[in-house]
Amino acid sequence: MKLLLLLSCLLLAPMLIHAQAKPRAQDYRIVFHNPDPERYVEGPGLVRLDDGSLLAVVPVVPREEWSKERRATQSRTHILRSSDGGQSWAQVSELPYYSAAPWIHQGELFLFANKGGTKVRNDDLLLLKSTDGGKTWSEPVTLFEGHFWNCHTGMVQKADRLYWATDDLALGKLRGPRVIAGDLSGDPMNPKAWRMSEPVPFLGVPEAMTNPQFDKLSSQYLEPNVIEVRGKLRVMMTVKPKRQSTAGLAAVLDFEDKGGPIDLKFTQFHPMPGGQLKFCIIYDEKSKLFWATANAVVDGQGAYDWFREGEKRGNVRYASGLGGNDRRFLMLQYSVDGLNWFQAGCVAQAPKISQSFMYARPVIDGDDLAIIARSSINAPNQHDADHATFHRVNNFRSLALKLTPEPEE
Repeated sequence: MKLLLLLSCLLLAPMLIHAQAKPRAQDYRIVFHNPDPERYVEGPGLVRLDDGSLLAVVPVVPREEWSKERRATQSRTHILRSSDGGQSWAQVSELPYYSAAPWIHQGELFLFANKGGTKVRNDDLLLLKSTDGGKTWSEPVTLFEGHFWNCHTGMVQKADRLYWATDDLALGKLRGPRVIAGDLSGDPMNPKAWRMSEPVPFLGVPEAMTNPQFDKLSSQYLEPNVIEVRGKLRVMMTVKPKRQSTAGLAAVLDFEDKGGPIDLKFTQFHPMPGGQLKFCIIYDEKSKLFWATANAVVDGQGAYDWFREGEKRGNVRYASGLGGNDRRFLMLQYSVDGLNWFQAGCVAQAPKISQSFMYARPVIDGDDLAIIARSSINAPNQHDADHATFHRVNNFRSLALKLTPEPEE
C-alpha cells in the first residue's frame, strides 16, 4: 500500500509542478463585436435592471487617425440587453454619442452622454432617460456646457443624491476632474437639479516617485471614480506617471456637499494596484467591502523587450512608456477603506501584448459579479479594442478574507 501511494505521488508530481493558476472568468461571452478597422470600442457600461436583466452600453468611436474629422458624426453608442444572465445579448437601440454612462433611479434608466467634439474629443455633458429598458430614449437635456469625458466609473447614490465625476478636457494636458451632484428628489431631467464643482487641474507627480530614465515622458490623471467611505465623499483617479512607467498609483481627492458650491480638493497620491489604467470601484453593502476591477502590470519599466518589439511590429499602442501600458491581466480586488487593496484573483487574461481585457465595469448580480470589459481580441493593437466582452465571477464574496478584526476580550 505504501509503495502504491509513493508511485502515485511520483506520477502526480510533474502535473502539480506545471499546474498554472487560471483566471476566474476567462470563459467570456461576446456582448458586441466591431469589425470596422477604422473604429474601436471605447469604455463600456453595465447596469442591472429591476427585472433582473442586464443592460450594456458600448460606445464605438473613430480611431485616432480619423477622429478629428469623424468623431462628431460617426461615434455611436450601442445599447444591448441580456435576459439570460449575460449568456446572450441583443441590441435594443443605438445613440449618436462618443461616451456614455448608465444609472438607475426608482426603476428608470438614465444615461450620461457626450457627443464627439470637433475641436476637443468630447463636448457638453448630456442626460437622457428611458422608461422601457433602453429601447427608446428621451430627447437629451444639456446639464453642463463644455468639453467633458469619462466612461462608466464608480458613482455614489444615496438619499436622493447622485455623485459622479468627469474629466474637464478644456484644460488640455492639465485635464482634471469635476464632481457632478444631482438632486434626485424631483425630476432628474431638470438641469437645475444638477451642480458641478470647479476642476482640479493636474498638479504633476513628484520627481522622487518616478524613474529619471523616463523624464521626457508626460504624466496625467483622469477617469475619476466617486466613492463614499464612512460618510466621507472621495474621488479616486487613474494616474499615469511618465506614461505609466511607474504603475500602481492613484490620486485621491475629497469633497463635501452642504448644498452649495462643491469644494473639491486634491488630498494625496496613494498606492493602488492597477492605478495606472482605468479602474472602476463599486461598493457592496452585503460584504461591506469596496470591489474594483483594474489591470495588473507585469514589466512596468521594460526589463524585457516585449513592448519594444510590439511597437516595432506596429501592433502595440503607446509603448514609449513600456510595460506600464500592459492591458492583458484584468484583476479583481477588494478593500475596506477604498485605499488599501487585497487581491481576489485574475478575472481574465489575454495571451499577447497586442490583446487586452480592460476598462471593465463590474455590477453586483445576486451572489455573482457581472463584468463588462473593453477587449482587444483580433484588433489592430491592445488599445483599439474590437469587442465588448462579458465575464461572470461566481460567488465573488467568498474570495474575500475577513478584514475587520475580532473584538478584544
